[in-house]
Amino acid sequence: MDTDLVRQLNDDVWHPFAVAYARLDAPAFLALHAPELIRAGGPAKQVIGFAEYPDQIEEWFAELAGRGSSVSISLRFVERIVANDVASERGVFRLVSTRADGDGRTFYGRFHTYSRCTDGRWRICVDYDTDERSATLEEEFLAAFDVDDVDAFKE
Repeated sequence: MDTDLVRQLNDDVWHPFAVAYARLDAPAFLALHAPELIRAGGPAKQVIGFAEYPDQIEEWFAELAGRGSSVSISLRFVERIVANDVASERGVFRLVSTRADGDGRTFYGRFHTYSRCTDGRWRICVDYDTDERSATLEEEFLAAFDVDDVDAFKE
């Protein structure tokens, strides 16, 4: 696997993904997704397309900001398959939500995304996540590879 492609994917998608979450920046977050996006799973356990996704993200980020809450996301990977202009990546995420009063909660989940590089830029085309088997997720998160550990996925 070409680790330069993985680094480009990190620069185009994963690093800005975490920054957009931390800033509650819905337009920046949505720009990381392709117009043909299929979004499945999540807390609502539903399937939607890109047309419905902005309303969900904008509403959620606005609710958090309105309450003075913050959120951060960390991603770790168990599989990264990247070739030419397509990628399949699986991993575990940690979401930390902190209320204005300082009370925080940590959530874990598994994700699987498919991305495509068009016009020299990577975007997420399919995004699936789940919190099934949540009892082991923190352990799995810690055992997975950091987003910048691209050499872990060399053949």
